[in-house]
Amino acid sequence: MKYFSSLLLVFIAPLMLLSACKDASENSQASNKASVDLATKIHHIQDINFRIGFQSVLVPNKHILLVNSHLDLPVINMPLDPSLRAWRKAQLFIGQKLFAEKSLSGSGKLSCSDCHTHDAAHASQAGVEIPMGGINLSLQGMRASPSLLYKDHTPEFTLSKVGPVGGFDWDGRANSRVEQALGPLFAVDEMANSSIKAVADKIRALSYFNDFKSAFILTNSVSDQKIYDTLVLALDIYQQFDSDYNLFNSKFDLYLDGEVALTNQEIRGLEIFKNPLKGNCDSCHTSGVSPSGQRPLFSNFRFSAQGVPRNPRIEANKSKDFYDMGLCGPKRTDLKSRLDLCGQFKVPTLRNVAITPPYFHNSSVATLKEAVLFYATRDTKPAKWYPVLSNQQVDKFNDLPLALRGNVNHDRPFSKKPGTQPALSDQEVEDLIAFLQTLTDEHSAPQRPPTLKRR
Repeated sequence: MKYFSSLLLVFIAPLMLLSACKDASENSQASNKASVDLATKIHHIQDINFRIGFQSVLVPNKHILLVNSHLDLPVINMPLDPSLRAWRKAQLFIGQKLFAEKSLSGSGKLSCSDCHTHDAAHASQAGVEIPMGGINLSLQGMRASPSLLYKDHTPEFTLSKVGPVGGFDWDGRANSRVEQALGPLFAVDEMANSSIKAVADKIRALSYFNDFKSAFILTNSVSDQKIYDTLVLALDIYQQFDSDYNLFNSKFDLYLDGEVALTNQEIRGLEIFKNPLKGNCDSCHTSGVSPSGQRPLFSNFRFSAQGVPRNPRIEANKSKDFYDMGLCGPKRTDLKSRLDLCGQFKVPTLRNVAITPPYFHNSSVATLKEAVLFYATRDTKPAKWYPVLSNQQVDKFNDLPLALRGNVNHDRPFSKKPGTQPALSDQEVEDLIAFLQTLTDEHSAPQRPPTLKRR
C-alpha cells in the first residue's frame, strides 16, 4: 500500500506543481503584468515538497527535477525559469559563504572550510592529522576530517542483514548533511557554539544577513530556530549543488566514457584492485558501474574494523583507558552495547584518495603508499605497524581493548601469517597506487554527469 501511494504521488505531483505555478502566474499577472512573483513560486514549490515528501534538485540543463527520496523516481522535469535559477544561485552563493565563515565558531577563527579544504577534496588540509578547535583553538579532536565529496547517495544508517550501512560521519551517527552539521557547530573541540541562539546571533551579525534572508525568503521577525535551520539547509544546498562536490571528471571517469586509455601500469592496478585474491579493494570500495549507468562511488557505505594502529599523537590516546571504537562509541552512543560492532568505521570513498593524506579515521598513516602497504603487510609484518612489548610480542590491533580485538577484519588481503609473503609484491603496490591516482578530480575541467554517456 505504501508503495502504491508513493507511485500515485509520482503521477499527481506534476499536476500539483504545474497547477500551483499556473495559479501563481495567473494571480501575479492579474495584479501586475510583470513576471510571476518569485517568492510565491518558491513558497508553492517548498510547500508541495514539504507536504508530499519530495526534494527539488537543480540539474545542469536548467530544469528542475523533483525526486521522491524514498523511491528515487523522477517526478517532474520542467524548465526552470530565470527567476528560479537566480533564486537557487543566490542560495548556493550564501551557502558557500557560510561554509567559509569563521565568525560562526565560538573562537571566531574556525570555519567549515578550515577542516574541509578545497585543495584536499574538502578533507583536512595537508599536514594536519587531527584538527584543532574549541573556544581558543586549543582542543584537539580525535578523528580526521573526511572528504565531503560524493555524499549525495549516502543512505540513512541501518542495521541491515549484511551489517551496518549508511549514515554520515566516521560512525554513521548522522542521517543527513543537515544532521551532520549539528556535530561541528556545537562540539566543544570544534566550532564550540553554546546554543542555537548563539549561532543565530552570529548569523544576524553577518554583513550579508539581508542577503541570507532574501535568498531563503525569511521575514525580519525570523526566530532563532528558523535561522539555525536555514543555516544548515544552506550548507546542505552548497554541498548538493556546487559542482566541486560531484565532479565525476577524473581520468578514470574519462576512461569509463571511452575518451582516454589507462596506462599499462594503471590497468594492472585496476586488476589488482578488483582481484579478490590480491587487493580485494572492490569488496568494500565498489568500482563497477551500476545497472542504471551510475558511475562508481568507490564505497559500499558499509563499516569495517581494519585494526589500524593507535595514533600516539592524538591527545585523547594519552590515556591508556581511552579507545575510539567507532560504531560503539564514544561519539556515537546508541550502539554502545553492541560490542560486536566496536572498532568499525565507515568505508570512505576512494575518489580523490591520492590528495587526502593522512589516512584512516585516526590519521595513523601518513602517505598513500603506507596506506596500501598497511593492507599488504599488516599481518605478514605486524612489527612494522604495532609496538613490540617487553616480552617481544607484537601488540597487534592496539587501538582496541584486548577483549574486542577479535572484531578486526581478516578478509583478503589480510589473513596471512607473520613472515610469509604479503598478498601484494612491491611492484603490485606501485601499480595499485598508480590506479588510485586516476581517481583524482580535475578542478579546471567541467563537471560530468553522474551517469555514463550512452554509446
